[in-house]
Amino acid sequence: MSGGGNQTSSQTAYARILQMILTRKIQGGEKLTEERLTDLLGVSRTPVREAIRRLADEGLVVVYPNRQSEVVILDEAAIQELGTVRMALDVLAAQLAVLNGSNADFMRLRKIADACYEAAKQGDIYERIRLDCDFHLMLTEIGLNSVLLTMQRQLYLKVQLVQAEKYIDVEDSLKKIEGHNSIIEALFSRNEERVIRTLQEHLASFYNVGFTPAVGLTLVN
Repeated sequence: MSGGGNQTSSQTAYARILQMILTRKIQGGEKLTEERLTDLLGVSRTPVREAIRRLADEGLVVVYPNRQSEVVILDEAAIQELGTVRMALDVLAAQLAVLNGSNADFMRLRKIADACYEAAKQGDIYERIRLDCDFHLMLTEIGLNSVLLTMQRQLYLKVQLVQAEKYIDVEDSLKKIEGHNSIIEALFSRNEERVIRTLQEHLASFYNVGFTPAVGLTLVN
C-alpha cells in the first residue's frame, strides 16, 4: 500500500514540476531545491527526488554530482538541432499517416487542432503547448509505427520546453498554429507532397532551420 502511495506522490510531483517548467514559473537555468519543492508541493523529499530524476532522464533537468539540479537551458544551436530532427521525424510521420490514415483519423486530428486554437486564443500557454504536441503525436499514431511513436514521445518533451521558452503572446501563438488546418486539408486530399511541404513550412520558421521542399522517404505499400 505504501509503495503505491509513494508512486502516486512521485507522479503528482512530476506533473506539477513539469507544469511549472512549461509555464515558465520555473525558468531555464533555475535551481531546483528539494526543500523549496517539498514545501511548495506539500509532499516529502522522496517523491520530489524521484520526479527530478525522471525529468533528468527526459532531458529537461540537469543533475550535477553534488546533487544540485537545474532546468536545462537550450541555446539557439540546440534548438536548431532539435528542430532538424523533429522535422525529419514529423515528415516520416506524415507520410505514414497518408498511407495508413482514414478520414475518421483526420477528423480526430481536426478536433485536437480546434481545441489547441481555443487554448491559444484564451492565452492558456500550458494547454496550448500540450495540445499542439498532442496534434503531432496523434499524426504519428495514425501512421501505425510504434518505434517512431516512442521516439516522438521522448522528443516532444523537449519540444514543449522550447515552445514554452519561445512563447511571445496570444497573437503570435495563434499565427504559429495556423498550419494545423493546412496539414489536415492536405491529409484529406491524400496529397503526400503537399502534406510534407505544408508540415515543413509549419515547423521551419519556428526552429530557424532550412529544408528542401517536399523531400521524404519513398514508402512501399
